Amino acid sequence: MRILTSFALVFLLASAAAAQVTRDRLPPEIASQISDAQLELTNWMMFYYKKPVPDEFSVWLRRASDEGMLRNEKKQFPFLGFGATVFAANPDKIPLWMETIDVLPEQDRKTVLIALWLSGSEASQAALSLKPRKDLLNGPNYFNFQTGREPPHLNEINVYWGFLDIQWGRFIASGAEAPIRNIVSVLKFAEFMGAGNRFPTPKTDEQKQAVLKETLFRSALWSLRSNCIVDPKVLEICEKIYNEGKLDRLSQLAIKSIFVELIPGRYRIEENPQQRLAPDEPTHG
Repeated sequence: MRILTSFALVFLLASAAAAQVTRDRLPPEIASQISDAQLELTNWMMFYYKKPVPDEFSVWLRRASDEGMLRNEKKQFPFLGFGATVFAANPDKIPLWMETIDVLPEQDRKTVLIALWLSGSEASQAALSLKPRKDLLNGPNYFNFQTGREPPHLNEINVYWGFLDIQWGRFIASGAEAPIRNIVSVLKFAEFMGAGNRFPTPKTDEQKQAVLKETLFRSALWSLRSNCIVDPKVLEICEKIYNEGKLDRLSQLAIKSIFVELIPGRYRIEENPQQRLAPDEPTHG
């Protein structure tokens, strides 16, 4: 299962001090497929929270659509989190943005309307009350969202294979703690480690859920580690969550493994197997 899409992949390849991702930092298989325009548009999205420019959002939507970046539904989970957050933060701009959204190709337009619906604001509800928009929104969608109902809060959506991408999309739009906390919450699935080996061909729902949860745990830990490397704010938030002492023991151990690697002077894993699962204060020096 590939949890992170190319948007998130490029984000992970940025350096903490970089203002943009350059082609020479991309893996060859990505560098050969992404156009200069797509790279520029991806940079705009990946670094948005550091310098929000909502007045450029409608132009970005049009150009991203022209470049085919909104076309494939199954790759749009990061955009849903990103777009919903930008819409929610700028309700006064939605009427003007709709002029651009209404002329996007139908599939792209539908994806953007789902992000608008997820934002849950009064302005989004008003914009979506027009029949042509409502009819398009309420058709079947790849994401299995029940768009004819009230939108779920993105802190409370089911933890499934699009969850992590949505949360990372929210973070790059806002720099907020909540999406990182939601990603850290997935570390509790450490208890399902080994499920893929035990159930190489899962047959029951219980086995399938166990394999999914192991995959989500691995993906959450990998994405947290990668983003802690490239963005000091992610590391800062993760440390704050850890030091609150409210995580279960397996989650504590998982997130601590990131700190042991990245800031070993302040954290260590105890050698005693019984102590390794116990919450531990960071050691300084």
